[in-house]
Amino acid sequence: MTPGQRRIVVWLVALLLTALTVKLGFWQLSRAAEKRQAHEHMLAQRTQAPWRNDDWPCDPSLNTERLPFYKPVALQGRWLVDKTVFLDNRPMDGMSGFVVVTPLLLDGGAGGCGRRVVLVERGWVPRDVHDRSALPSVPTSTGLVSVQGLVTLGLSRTYQLGDEAMPAKQTGPLLRQNADVAFWRHWLGQAPLAGAVLQVQAEAPAEHADEHAEVLRRNWPEPGLGQDTHLAYAAQWFAMAAGIIGLTVWFQIIRPRRASAHVPS
Repeated sequence: MTPGQRRIVVWLVALLLTALTVKLGFWQLSRAAEKRQAHEHMLAQRTQAPWRNDDWPCDPSLNTERLPFYKPVALQGRWLVDKTVFLDNRPMDGMSGFVVVTPLLLDGGAGGCGRRVVLVERGWVPRDVHDRSALPSVPTSTGLVSVQGLVTLGLSRTYQLGDEAMPAKQTGPLLRQNADVAFWRHWLGQAPLAGAVLQVQAEAPAEHADEHAEVLRRNWPEPGLGQDTHLAYAAQWFAMAAGIIGLTVWFQIIRPRRASAHVPS
């Protein structure tokens, strides 16, 4: 390969790397913009009047994108305690643990919708450090409760290898990596309503309010947080692109010219 061909290859590689790093920088900027919009949307939704039992759409197949993400809810119903699911590998505050999901059977009916069940992410509990498979005890009221929370598009998901088998038993609690609609249809014997609820405070039982000790944590991450991280990553990618161009210009143009200028004629 001649010196001229080597210079062409170096410039092509430099341009490709620069294009890649610039593209990654703009992608990080777009992610920051998405999180900013999500945060602004969340703040706007929180000022709205809460959804009540009759407001929740009774079509389980409803596109969740049509749900008012992070709108407050104030629901009344009864926990389906024996259908509780612990979602594994859900850290909070740097600790390993589970997100506790209990279906809520809504009280009353809405326009002939019949039996309506909403999935509620009730809170987080830490894992037993001595027995990783042990499920902690979560006291749960069996009477009528009032649940305060926020509308979400579905339960949290984590990475898993392969598909999880459907449970053979019909009562919980149950440990799962993820729980999709097919699982809940099998587990409940019916499809839950579209979306889910992120509970933000302890429920208020209709009576005996102090009967059940609260053990759940609810330090939920808010949508839109992490904008600064994406902006920092974008700055790093743009700086890398500038560095690639700068080093290429130095070694391919400036340095050879300086060297040739010092060669005695």
